[in-house]
Amino acid sequence: MTDVALDVRTGTATGGARPKLDRPLDPRTAIILLLVLAGGLLYVAYSLYSDVEATGAKPTTFLPYLLLFVALLIALGFEFVNGFHDTANAVATVIYTHSLPAQIAVVWSGSFNFLGVLLSSGAVAFGIISLLPVELILQVGS
Repeated sequence: MTDVALDVRTGTATGGARPKLDRPLDPRTAIILLLVLAGGLLYVAYSLYSDVEATGAKPTTFLPYLLLFVALLIALGFEFVNGFHDTANAVATVIYTHSLPAQIAVVWSGSFNFLGVLLSSGAVAFGIISLLPVELILQVGS
């Protein structure tokens, strides 16, 4: 325990390197983030265009696209806020015990949270639907 106690003379912890959380953001990080976001938006636009083109439908107004964009924006905003809470809960102990530096712990948490969304099979959603009475599911239109 004495190796992690504060050194009275210097006022700093004597055990391990502390994360430097007060340094400014690297501009390369912001550029990479913006490029990833732009790539994601281009992918969504291309997928939407190719899906509509495959149906052969001719859109007469941009209202459905606008509503889809608003719905996607709301869903992504919710996931962003939810990711903050997941990351805070997941990495608090890792950062507190200095098992990993804070930046690496947060990046790992975000990456695996994203992979979980991409690789999930929907088993939980299908499990919840299987709990509903069949009459409720079949009577949806009435």
